[in-house]
Amino acid sequence: MLAGRTLVWFSCGCASAVALKLAAQKYPDVRGIYCDLSRDEHPDNVRFRADVEKWTGVKVEVIKSKLYNSVEEAWDARKYMSGVSGAPCTVEMKKIPRFAYQWAEDVHIFGLTVDEQARITSFEDDNHELFLEWTLRDAGLTKSDCLQILGDAGIAIPTMYLLGFENNNCIGCVKATSPRYWNLVRKHFPDVFKRRAEQSRRLGVKLARYKGVRIQLDELPEDATERVIEDLSCGPQCRAPQLDEAKTQNGESSESARKPPTT
Repeated sequence: MLAGRTLVWFSCGCASAVALKLAAQKYPDVRGIYCDLSRDEHPDNVRFRADVEKWTGVKVEVIKSKLYNSVEEAWDARKYMSGVSGAPCTVEMKKIPRFAYQWAEDVHIFGLTVDEQARITSFEDDNHELFLEWTLRDAGLTKSDCLQILGDAGIAIPTMYLLGFENNNCIGCVKATSPRYWNLVRKHFPDVFKRRAEQSRRLGVKLARYKGVRIQLDELPEDATERVIEDLSCGPQCRAPQLDEAKTQNGESSESARKPPTT
């Protein structure tokens, strides 16, 4: 039986950066893996990844979709942008490349913190076939702790946070419905806002929610500041149609719950 690798799925977020640091201190041969979304993320993420590599001593390996170069290509191909089942961009650009890369014996570390236990439980329930280690949770670290750790290390947080965004996802994340979020996109990234508005019109998707009603982005008042509490995770538990089929095609199975292998 092959010995599994220890994989930290680095997302250019602060939590996954700290997860990689902790894992590198515990596992000398840890691998940091980044699913390439650089075309759709803020350019500062390239700087942040380089800073994290220097800090952790781990060169982050980049993998990418074999079919799509951008989230917009994935939405057009699937004729679907976002819904109650998640977003196809996460599946096509992150999950399918991960399924192709991983081995059955690998141990997976994701950047979920102690204050995200519900998300951890949900992911475990949906992925019994994976060996999982929750490095940040087990260390008792919160998202705020991760920000502090990076600050203490002299690493500037990604620009998206500094602009007022609460995540470091692709610019113009289609899981968002908040007027405040979309008007931040319109303010700082008008070209992205225009493309999202045009593509959502073309595909018949109402991305924004204004006064409790779904509307098109180009109908959203520019002075709307309503804030909607929502999960914009582009992490391991975002689901979308055809996910289970994709897992099966890449050799995964629905086995009973598994623990990390002992060494």
